[in-house]
Amino acid sequence: MKKILALTFMTLFLIASIAMVSADVAQYKTLIAGKIYDSANFEDANPVADATVYVTCNNITKTATSKIDGTYSVEYAPEEGCYDIEASAYATLGDVTSDTMTADVQDYTENFDLYLGVINIALIPEFGVFVGALTLMGAVGVFFLIRRK
Repeated sequence: MKKILALTFMTLFLIASIAMVSADVAQYKTLIAGKIYDSANFEDANPVADATVYVTCNNITKTATSKIDGTYSVEYAPEEGCYDIEASAYATLGDVTSDTMTADVQDYTENFDLYLGVINIALIPEFGVFVGALTLMGAVGVFFLIRRK
């Protein structure tokens, strides 16, 4: 009888130990947050509100909308595996799409019980086609102006 009771307690202890070890692997959520600016010089830039932000971590993409102060945040659950890896984000507003920015997800579980990635994004409109067309028109105009004289 004592052997059966001891064996039962040892089995329950072993099961509880395995459950605790497996629960410790990923028990903290991950927060990816940042700010959307209208310039690459973040110190002098203005925040961009209502931009759609696409955040990808561990091949899982989530979306958020920037607030009036330009901030956004996305949370990943522990089982989504977004910790100790790199995350990426880009933003869109109307026809304007930013470059993709990346950051490492840092481990702050010792102090705050979460993993954190901060990705600030510069949402700058591309004037490439407009400036190119303007330059071409200016060159053609100068050509005809010089040829006329």
